[in-house]
Amino acid sequence: MGGFFSVIWQNLPQLLYGAKLTLFFSVVVIIVATILGLIFALFKISHNPVFKKTGEVYVHIFRGLPLLVEIFYIYFALPMILPLHKWFHPYFTPIAGILALSLNEGAYITEIIRAGILSIGKGQTEAAYSIGMTKYQTMRYIILPQAFKRMIPPLVNQFIQTIKDTSLLSVISISELTRQGQIIISTTFASLQIWTAVAVIYLAMIFTLTGISGYLERRFKIDKR
Repeated sequence: MGGFFSVIWQNLPQLLYGAKLTLFFSVVVIIVATILGLIFALFKISHNPVFKKTGEVYVHIFRGLPLLVEIFYIYFALPMILPLHKWFHPYFTPIAGILALSLNEGAYITEIIRAGILSIGKGQTEAAYSIGMTKYQTMRYIILPQAFKRMIPPLVNQFIQTIKDTSLLSVISISELTRQGQIIISTTFASLQIWTAVAVIYLAMIFTLTGISGYLERRFKIDKR
């Protein structure tokens, strides 16, 4: 048993480095994906047919394709169309990973935000218009604050999924937690110990986020009606 934990302890700094990268990519992707989700959610509920169709096409494409295919396409195929590797060298690999994850997660967040907005009764909008508020003001000050409270649980679930999805970035050699585990195992052959440690670190991150979600639900007193 002592040997089991000694292997983990010896390689813990490398695993924690991978965990830091996992958290970094997760935070960046969550921010970008949320911005994309808000934009395309507004597109989808727009009365403008061009915006509406653009939002629908975006969601259909990035929810319809496997995330691994999207990562491979952006990393290997897209540079054949656009000189991305030249524009962003030497940071192309992490940018490609962030772009692929953000586009994928953003498609799911789009539907979460759209559903949250549509869950607010039309009476709220009509009341805002009756006191002279513009569409922007109504959305900014009336609809989105109420919708956000209802979106917290599904958004947190999607953020948890984002943390887990970062493990797929190991296929393009981004040294996040899963990749670090693979590198360590290639030299130590301690699969049981290292994958156990990797699993525990992932669970710690996810349980922390779940706890934050519970706090936010209590803090904002989400309407259960």
